[in-house]
Amino acid sequence: MATVANPHGRWLVKLQMKRKMRTLVLIGRRWFNRTFGNTYHSVEIIVDGKQIHKIDYAYGYGSQWEYNACVWLTDNKYLPGRETKVGESLWCYCERMGIEYVITCTDVPRKKNL
Repeated sequence: MATVANPHGRWLVKLQMKRKMRTLVLIGRRWFNRTFGNTYHSVEIIVDGKQIHKIDYAYGYGSQWEYNACVWLTDNKYLPGRETKVGESLWCYCERMGIEYVITCTDVPRKKNL
């Protein structure tokens, strides 16, 4: 946090400065609903060792969990300078910015394990 005074010194404003991200860890879990044939996932987003968000329950198969995490990070301004017009992938962004990028995904047997 930084404190800045207005030109007349009458009040103070606190600004939150985001420092450069060093590590990004995504932990995904997928569950297949055999009854309806759908796949659901959850994903934990960890930045510099601190969990900043968890997407609890979302529809999507394959690497959709990784895409949803990327959308959340972009929408919440954690990825400044990401080339969204050309569809830059998250691992390309991390490589270009020098961020350590770790992902893991596990298929779980029950919905409550998401």
